Amino acid sequence: MAKKKDESVDIKTIEKYINQKINLTLCDRETEERRSFTLEEAKTWDWRNPETWRMIGDWQISSYNSLLHVITLKIESGHKEVEIIEAPRFAMLAGG
Repeated sequence: MAKKKDESVDIKTIEKYINQKINLTLCDRETEERRSFTLEEAKTWDWRNPETWRMIGDWQISSYNSLLHVITLKIESGHKEVEIIEAPRFAMLAGG
C-alpha cells in the first residue's frame, strides 16, 4: 500500500485495505483485558484526550490517521495482527 509522494490515497481505500489484511487487538494495560476492535470503533475514540495513551510497539498513536499509517506499515512488513496498548498517561510513564 506504499504510495508515491504525488499520489493521494483516500482514507476509505486505506481502511478497506487494512480490514482485508490484519487483525486488530486492543489491550487495556490496567486490566490486561484483550479484545478485538474495528476501525469503525477506533474512529469514535477520544483522540484529543492527552490522559489516554495508545501505543503500537514503540510508536505512540495520537490520532486516527497515525493509527492507519502505523497499521499500514505493519502490514507491509508482514504482520498479521496489530496490538494496541491503551492506558492512562501516568501508567505508561511509570512503566505500567
